[in-house]
Amino acid sequence: MSLSLRLTLFACFLSTVASAAGASPEQLLDQGRALRQSGRFDDAVKVLRKSYGRARSGDVAAAVRYEAARSLIEAGKQKQALAECRTLGPVAPAKADACRAEAYLLWRRASLALPSAERALSRAPKDYDALVAKGRALRQMGKPKEAEQALRDALTSDGKRYEAHLELGELLSAQGQKKRAIAELEKAHQLAPREPAPLLVLGQELPAGKAAAAHLAEAIKIRPQYGAAHARLGEVLLAQGDTAGAEAALQKALAVDGKQADWRAALGRVLLAKGDATAALAEAQAALKLVSNNGAAKLVAADALAAKGDIDLAIEAYEQAHGYARTDPTPLVHAAKACLAQARPTTARAFADRATQSFPKHGPGWEVLGDVHAHAKETAAARKAYLHALKSTGTDRARVQKKLAALK
Repeated sequence: MSLSLRLTLFACFLSTVASAAGASPEQLLDQGRALRQSGRFDDAVKVLRKSYGRARSGDVAAAVRYEAARSLIEAGKQKQALAECRTLGPVAPAKADACRAEAYLLWRRASLALPSAERALSRAPKDYDALVAKGRALRQMGKPKEAEQALRDALTSDGKRYEAHLELGELLSAQGQKKRAIAELEKAHQLAPREPAPLLVLGQELPAGKAAAAHLAEAIKIRPQYGAAHARLGEVLLAQGDTAGAEAALQKALAVDGKQADWRAALGRVLLAKGDATAALAEAQAALKLVSNNGAAKLVAADALAAKGDIDLAIEAYEQAHGYARTDPTPLVHAAKACLAQARPTTARAFADRATQSFPKHGPGWEVLGDVHAHAKETAAARKAYLHALKSTGTDRARVQKKLAALK
């Protein structure tokens, strides 16, 4: 963060504190929420705590304390968040339990979060926050049906809040129900247009096009230092062919948090698209130092090695990338393409066969198998593979049809 930006933020904070001096608890709640939404988590907590002496009981007293805890949760400060949750105990015991559940979920401690949510519900059976926390915990525990029921119970309890719609959207997406998921996410955004999280998830779930980019840009407008939004925007811009914009977005993401291996791998992918295999390999290696079994980073490393002509090292890296992500056919497809380009047709055929046998519905695998057959002048087999690709998922239909037309 530049010095000028730091000074600007500090001046804004001083102005906020000054305006908070004579503010009511309700006004402080609004100010604190706005600060959290903008990513100024520490400032939000400071402002919200100013209301504690003025709001000692009632709904507003609970709301300001819960909002302070949420600011700490979003800042990734679990211990401080748990301490803040304890301040809710004398004011609203059920909310204190729900708050603790949210704090545990930060570090995916569903085994602790679920009992906390259940305790909250034993005190207040229709508590919205507790029902949402219960749904999130059940999802982390691999119980999607029970999770969905808890989230729908939350919607019944309060249909005007966004959190249950957001969580339900993510749950449905994980189950492959994309249309229903996006509908829930759009509802979450409609209910809370100033919350950046629904905008981020919409940007992640929508295809990498203009709509996704617009949602991500809006999230960044609300929260300028939103690393995840910058990172996803980089991926979207790369898919649109804007490598310069993609690189800039990912550099901004890494300026927020340089220890995110996936973001470094994504930057490596952008550098590879720009033709800089050496820089791409360096980013991939940096990502692997952070997370040694990161499949995306290993795949970038493999592609970079192939681009540099080190096909033997690339083949080894492709095997490792597939080993790190057994459910992803991409390393096998990339390996087949690289081997075919480097005059290793037998190895290319082996990778293509594995891709189609292990992932029979994945179109790019059938396409590269068609490429292998076409290279060997096995026209009938190539046509069969390309036709299979057209019936499969993830296929670039125009490209495959062009290859079919070129067969003689």
